[in-house]
Amino acid sequence: MIKGVRKGMTLVEVMIAVTILATAMLSIASFMGKFARIAAVSDVKNTANELASQRLEEIKNAPRYTAIDTLYPGTVVLATPYVGYTRTTQVTHTGGGSSDLYDYKTITVTVSNPRLGTPIKRTTMIAAF
Repeated sequence: MIKGVRKGMTLVEVMIAVTILATAMLSIASFMGKFARIAAVSDVKNTANELASQRLEEIKNAPRYTAIDTLYPGTVVLATPYVGYTRTTQVTHTGGGSSDLYDYKTITVTVSNPRLGTPIKRTTMIAAF
């Protein structure tokens, strides 16, 4: 056998390799945890956006402009499959008098959920025609 030729690794080399591997695994685990939380919050935000958009479309398709003030404002705690979501609809009427130049309604829909940092708000305006 030739002197100076080693077979295998020393204990120090193995310990350094294990430390590097453990650090990499902990970093990956931390990233996956953060990714899972972000994905869950993103899903809640997408659902809230969809609920707000659906409500605005429902109001835009109202059969009578005059009924929007009475039929749609209010707060609703949504049921299955939207447990935990609360939707608030506000209607503000601007103008509309006989001497007014303008007649339109501003509709604001706010959807909240305990897992959302800030509620989702969507606003549109509907004019009399």
